[in-house]
Amino acid sequence: MIQAKVLVVDHEQGAYDVLKLGLARRGYEMHATTTMANALALAGAHVYQAAFVSLALAPTRAVLDGLHAEIPNLPVILIHSPEHADLIPQQMLEVAAYAVGKPLALGPMCLMLDRTMELVSLRAQVRQHRQLWCLTQASEAEAEAEATSDSGESTLVRLEDALVRRLRALMPSLELLGRGALYRAVLSYVEKLLLTVILHECRGNQVKAAAILGINRNTLRKKIHEFGLSFPRSDDSDA
Repeated sequence: MIQAKVLVVDHEQGAYDVLKLGLARRGYEMHATTTMANALALAGAHVYQAAFVSLALAPTRAVLDGLHAEIPNLPVILIHSPEHADLIPQQMLEVAAYAVGKPLALGPMCLMLDRTMELVSLRAQVRQHRQLWCLTQASEAEAEAEATSDSGESTLVRLEDALVRRLRALMPSLELLGRGALYRAVLSYVEKLLLTVILHECRGNQVKAAAILGINRNTLRKKIHEFGLSFPRSDDSDA
């Protein structure tokens, strides 16, 4: 049974044929490619839980930021040759989860993936708690504002103001994504927030949530998995 999908980006592919079989037995499905262009295409078509990226193919942080634009919060593990262990730029270490030297062995690779999955799960739980807290605070503020409002027009104005404030608050981190990635980053942020609100309002009923959103249930399930969302389950929730 597949536990997670793993992306490997390295110009040396020979060693990964053996690792691929071993990882499959541990529940990891590995996709390997030799270029960052292909890696970005794969990231747009699959939901990966971790990525091993050769330092030779990603010499600058902007390259990893492009990968993160396709899959937000994707844990990236840098692969480097032994002689480059002390030459990894600090800016790369700031965005990478780990760095590992070649040659890669099955045991250490699986251990690193297991730990990465545990860390991803913990981070998802923390983000979810923060989102719920923010939603609660926002709901209370909106309820108070609605009590003093008597027109639909003012409600739309408040929604626009709220979006503007949130986007401005995000700008420092959005700028780190680099040129050409802002559009995807903002859409991903808004989409995740929208799904979180609707799923909680529907008490986890995916059938009802998909109908409200106007999307296919399979698409909704993929988005839930992609963003690592959790939500209360109703008795008739479509798991």
